[in-house]
Amino acid sequence: MKAGATRLVHLSDLHFGLERADLVQPLFEAVEAAGPDLVVVSGDLVQRARKVQFIAARRFLDRLTAPWVAVPGNHDIPLFNLAGRLLWPFAGYRRHICADLAPGRRLRDLRIFGINSAWPLSWRGGIARRADIDRLCRELTEGAKDVTNILLFHHPMQEPPGFERGETIGAEAALPRLAAAGLHVILSGHLHRFDPGLFVTRDRTRPILQVQGATALCGRAGETAHGFAILDFDGPHLVVTPCPALDGPVRFGPAPPFRYSRAEGEWRLL
Repeated sequence: MKAGATRLVHLSDLHFGLERADLVQPLFEAVEAAGPDLVVVSGDLVQRARKVQFIAARRFLDRLTAPWVAVPGNHDIPLFNLAGRLLWPFAGYRRHICADLAPGRRLRDLRIFGINSAWPLSWRGGIARRADIDRLCRELTEGAKDVTNILLFHHPMQEPPGFERGETIGAEAALPRLAAAGLHVILSGHLHRFDPGLFVTRDRTRPILQVQGATALCGRAGETAHGFAILDFDGPHLVVTPCPALDGPVRFGPAPPFRYSRAEGEWRLL
């Protein structure tokens, strides 16, 4: 890591309760070796919002040396307990993970804002609630201008090609408002697919860089693309290093990094 940079590790979709047991310790060791200033977790910490699953997820997070911040995902609310889903959907998450569903953190020249996108009325889809977007836009507008503003959000604000399911209600209207207010980066998960900078290329710029996280641990049949990402922020520059799971022996290791700059106000792949 470059001297003066701030390092985040982005985890998503841990799915404790349906985790690949052989990946848990390698994931812990890889995150520790990365030496992040902060670990950010973009939802789906557990599979079915059960107490034992939340306890396992919290135990994993509390082992980490670095501080962490998380937001809930759609799997972090009950599925089969309909009364719990409708009347107290986040009770288990609040009790075992974090009472604040929209946590914030200031870290050097980074401001991190969490928003809860989980929606009890949809088993898979999410929502960008108008009140949350209004509040975030106000905080961005009134906040410091010499920082990088980051949103932690489980559901994608935009979906990559092949995933156009429209699962995040309100996202289409929210994205231009957030860009105008001064949001720079969105860290999300949900799709179990890694994308370091959605729709940003050497020839195509965007005011917001959307980093889509893979699943770290989900053991669902057919899951093969496990991993996490290291993000090194240095002023207007960002290096995103994917760390996929590798075989023989099972471990997580760095892949070639993606380098971005917003020196001219919009992100560009270098």
